[in-house]
Amino acid sequence: MLADIHLLHQSDFYRITDWVCHCNLCSITNPEYNDSLCISFIRDGFFEYRTFRRNDEVHVGRILVSKPGFTHITKHIDDQPDTTNVLEFNQEFYNSLKDQYSKEAGWFLSNNDIHSLLLQSKPELDYLHHRLLEQLKTQPGNKLLIDEMVIELLERIMQILGNLKDPEPIPDSLKQFHLGTIELAKSYIFEHFGDNISLKVLASHCHVSLFHFSRIFKTILQVSPHQYLMAVRLDHAKLLLGTTEQPIADIVYTCGFNSIEHFATAFRQRFKMTPTHYRQQLA
Repeated sequence: MLADIHLLHQSDFYRITDWVCHCNLCSITNPEYNDSLCISFIRDGFFEYRTFRRNDEVHVGRILVSKPGFTHITKHIDDQPDTTNVLEFNQEFYNSLKDQYSKEAGWFLSNNDIHSLLLQSKPELDYLHHRLLEQLKTQPGNKLLIDEMVIELLERIMQILGNLKDPEPIPDSLKQFHLGTIELAKSYIFEHFGDNISLKVLASHCHVSLFHFSRIFKTILQVSPHQYLMAVRLDHAKLLLGTTEQPIADIVYTCGFNSIEHFATAFRQRFKMTPTHYRQQLA
């Protein structure tokens, strides 16, 4: 496999790497041994990940979770080399994780017949992952904060494993022509979620017709563009409520909501409490 591997962060119990594949021709790797628990976020491109009894299609909107102690084969696809961000956890931490989450994820972590699985990503997971990468760019030396962000992301994934459904397969035509469309859309949303984004603006940015954009987005990410944008705004508002002393009114408009009432209603529906109550709990 032709790839550049960049170490982004090294901790006591995990490391974060970026894999940039340069395979321009369809190829299948030799069997490779996995010696750590890996959580892989696909930033662009597409590949197939083959383990015992599974053949997973990995691309934007999916998260690959693979266990240590097993081999896998990777098939790289013509003209779609991938860029993948990988969180790798050491064996000691993996053993403690199996004890900690035996109830939620024991069916996967302790089952030697299941070597890997594929998750449908959710907006809140994408948001946490985006925050982590931004933190590594701006303050890579803040080890404690980075550790906390990694643990928060890992906890959310372990909780999802307790109620897991395999992602729906997507049509070959979308995989071939429109994975890049969703990658562009996600990047734009994370950079501009505080703005009044319209469907036309998103579709134009991604060079796709207005009529097809929503269908493509929902097919691949399993939520509508509006639902995705709202989830990102609410997650960022929750972060600001818990980590700053900004007035709620300022947070509302920073995160792209057009009224305090609209924000309060959406926050309560998502987190089962009011913004004021959430801030009071933390205090």
